[in-house]
Amino acid sequence: IVGGSPAPPGSWPWLVNLQLDGALMCGGVLVDSSWVVTAAHCFAGSQIHTVVGEFDITKTDPDEQVLKVNRVIPHPKFNPKTFNNDIALVELTSPVVLLMKVQLIFVSYQINNGVFLSTDGPSADVVMEAKVPLLPQSTCKSALGKELVTNTMLCAGYLSGGIDSCQGDSGGPLIYQDRISGRFQLHGITSWGDGCGEKGKPGVYTRVSAFSDWIQGGLM
Repeated sequence: IVGGSPAPPGSWPWLVNLQLDGALMCGGVLVDSSWVVTAAHCFAGSQIHTVVGEFDITKTDPDEQVLKVNRVIPHPKFNPKTFNNDIALVELTSPVVLLMKVQLIFVSYQINNGVFLSTDGPSADVVMEAKVPLLPQSTCKSALGKELVTNTMLCAGYLSGGIDSCQGDSGGPLIYQDRISGRFQLHGITSWGDGCGEKGKPGVYTRVSAFSDWIQGGLM
């Protein structure tokens, strides 16, 4: 994350690190004890493991769990050239043990008013976070190109630049806290951008609500 700050340990207990051949690859989010939602563009190899309950990648955290992956289900209409439908489900071989710092997140079905936060980032040693505003779709298309931004995508960030998700954050969550209920909900999956924190170039996220039926069907 560009322009963010270290998150308090355990503050985002649904955060997942995806590792390829032992190296950090992408982020993800725990939506069920055996299922992770992430970006489809993350997958290009085998020997994928997931790590939950991790805060500092330089050491083993008390609630850290490493789990093997049973299968990866990319969205059938994912386009690796345009990143349209950039979402995937990851099934674990065994369920995680839910603890204070290992929890599930609620999947968003519609947008409400709230505070958006982009979290994750394997390029840092600890979990990072940043608050970013959700941008109107018209602003997003004007900034990045109407032919590039589809209805299954959304933009978040500052047109002035300086705060953004970046390489290594792919698959990580864009979440919001409902102002009425206080509940955190998954609204976006970090997908792509034109640089990191560049002026006039907000980050692009997969719009989770567009895939709620597909996600629910996959979990059954």
